Amino acid sequence: MINKIKGYIRVPYLPYSLFLAVLFIVSIIIFYQLNKNILFNISNNSALYLLSTMAQALAAILAIVIGFSFVSVQLSAKIGSPRVLDLILKGRALWLLLVIYGFSILYDLLLLRIIPEKNIDDIFLVGLINGGIVLTFFSFMLLFPYAYNTIERLKPEKLIIGIIKIKYNDVEALKRDMILPIVDIMNKAINDDDPHTLKVGLDELEKFNLDILKSNINSGYKLEIAKYYSGKIFRLLENAFNQNDEDSVIEIIESLKNIGNTSIRMRWGEMSSDEIMRIKSNGMHKSGVGISGKTDNYDIITSEIKNILNLVYIKAIGKKWSRATRSTLKARGNLLVTSHEELVLTIFYDIFKISNDFSRLSNEEKIFSIDYFMEAIRDIIIEMIHKDIHFDDAYFFTVIKDILRASLQVINEEEYFKIRQNIDYITDIGIEAVKKNHKLEDEIINCFGIIADSGKFLDAPIFEIGNRGYGLALGSKKPETIWICSCLKDIGILYLSKKMDEPTNHIFSFLEGIENNYRGHTKSSDVLEVTEKIIEIIEELGYKSIDYKLEKSSREVINSLIHISMMNENITIKSRVCKTLKDMQGKLENKEVFKSIMEINEKTQGYQLAKFQEFLKFCDLDGG
Repeated sequence: MINKIKGYIRVPYLPYSLFLAVLFIVSIIIFYQLNKNILFNISNNSALYLLSTMAQALAAILAIVIGFSFVSVQLSAKIGSPRVLDLILKGRALWLLLVIYGFSILYDLLLLRIIPEKNIDDIFLVGLINGGIVLTFFSFMLLFPYAYNTIERLKPEKLIIGIIKIKYNDVEALKRDMILPIVDIMNKAINDDDPHTLKVGLDELEKFNLDILKSNINSGYKLEIAKYYSGKIFRLLENAFNQNDEDSVIEIIESLKNIGNTSIRMRWGEMSSDEIMRIKSNGMHKSGVGISGKTDNYDIITSEIKNILNLVYIKAIGKKWSRATRSTLKARGNLLVTSHEELVLTIFYDIFKISNDFSRLSNEEKIFSIDYFMEAIRDIIIEMIHKDIHFDDAYFFTVIKDILRASLQVINEEEYFKIRQNIDYITDIGIEAVKKNHKLEDEIINCFGIIADSGKFLDAPIFEIGNRGYGLALGSKKPETIWICSCLKDIGILYLSKKMDEPTNHIFSFLEGIENNYRGHTKSSDVLEVTEKIIEIIEELGYKSIDYKLEKSSREVINSLIHISMMNENITIKSRVCKTLKDMQGKLENKEVFKSIMEINEKTQGYQLAKFQEFLKFCDLDGG
C-alpha cells in the first residue's frame, strides 16, 4: 500500500545518451581521418607502452573521480542532510562511470596479455588496439558531464528535488529520509537568507502532500504523514520568527493554506458520489457534518493546520508584522470559507476562535491588528455571500460587534483612521448583502449604531457612510444607495434620541448630495424612487429634530428639502416638499429658524437664485 505513496521518477538520460553517441562517432571519424593505417605494423613495445599508459591513466582518473564524488557528498551533507548519500548510491551517474572506466582498464590489461612479442601486423588485433584508444578517449570525455552534474547537485534546490525523486518503502522512511532532510535544508535556507531554496522546498513538499491527500491510500496514512509534516513546518516557522524573516513566514503560510484547502475538499474522498449528494442536499447538515471513519482524519489534518495558523498570526501581531498578519488571517479566513462550503462540523467554532484570539490581545496589539481582523472577517462574509454558501449570520454579526466594541475601548483620537477603515469594511459587507438580497444587510446597520453609541468618533460613521453614498449614487446603484441612506437615517435617529444637534446636522447635507448625484447620473425611472426615499428619510429625521428642539438639525432639514425640490422638475416631488415645509414651519417653536434659511437662499445669485424664487412661487411661500 505504502509503495503507492511515491513512485521513482527517472532522470531524463536521453540528452546525455545522444551526446555520448555523437561523441563516440566523432571520435572514430577523427581517428579515421588522421591516418587510416594508424598503428599498422607498429612494434609491440610501442603498443605495450601505449596500452600500459592508458590503463594507468584511467586508474588514476578513476581514483580522482571517486575522491571527487566523496568530497561532493561531504559538501552536500553540510548543505543539506547526511542522507544525501542516498542520492549518490541510488543514482546512475557514478555507477555508470565506474563500469565504463572499469571496463576500459580491463580491456587494456587484456590487450597487454594477448599482444605477441613480434611486430603487430594482424588487422584484427590492430583494430582492437584502436578500439582501446577510442574507449579511453570516450571515458575521458565522460568526465565533463559527470563533473558538471556533480557540481550542479551541490545546489540545495537540486538536493531537494533529488530527495523527492527517491522511492521510499514505508511511512517511517518517508518521514525520516524525505520530509526531515528537506525541512533541514529549508531551515538552513532561512538561516542563510536563501529564499529561493526555501521556495523550492516548500513547493516540492506542498506538491508531495497534495499528491498524498488526493491519492487512494488509507486516510490514516495521510493523517500520520500530515501530522509529522505540520510538526516540522511549525519548527520551521519558529526559526523564521527567530530570524525575523517575515517573507519566509508568508511563503510557509501560503503553502499551509493550499494543503489545508485540499484536505477539506478531499474529506469526501472515501464516500460514494450518491452519498455525498444526499448529505449535501440535506438541510439538516447545513451547519456541518462529520462521518466517523470517513471524514474525521481529513478534519484532523485541517484542524492541525488551522491551529498552526492561529499561533502564527498571534506571533506576527506580537512582532507587528503587517504583511504576515494580513496574510495569515486571510489564509485562516480562506480555510473557514472552504470549511463552510464542504460542511466541516466545527465551522461555528472557527469564527469564534478568531474573535477570542482578538479579545486576548493586549491593548497595543488590538490597536495594531483591528483593521486586519475586520478585513479578514469582511473577506470571509463577502466570499460566502457571493458563493451563496450557507452560514449562520448571527455568529458572524456577534463577532463583528465584539471586535468593534473591544476596539472602541482602546482606540484613541490618534488612531481615528482605523475606525474609518473598519467602517469601510463593515459597509462593504452591507453592500454585498444588499446585492444578494441577504438578510445580513439589516443587521449590519446596527454596527454603525455601536460606533455612534460609543460616545467616540461620533462624526466618523456619518462621513464614511455618506462619502460611500456619493460614490454609489454616481454609479447609479439604486439598492445600495437606498441602503446607505437607511444607514444614515438609523444613525440620525440614534443621535437625535440623545438630543445631539452635532453631528446629526451633517446627515442632511449628505442625503441631499446623494440625491443630487443619483439624479444627475441616472436616466431611468429609478430616480423618482430614490428621491422619494431620501425625502422620506429627511422628513422623518426633520420632525424628530423639531420635536427635540434641535435648531441646527432643523435648519439643515429645511435647507435640504428646499434644494432637492428646487432641482427637481417632478410636480409630485415639489408638492410633497411644499406641504412638508409648511407643516414644519407651523411646528417650529422658533420661527426664526425657518426665516433664516429663506434669507440665506435669497442671498444667492444667478441660476441658484432663479430656481429658489421659482420654488417659492410654486409653494406660495413668497412671504417667508
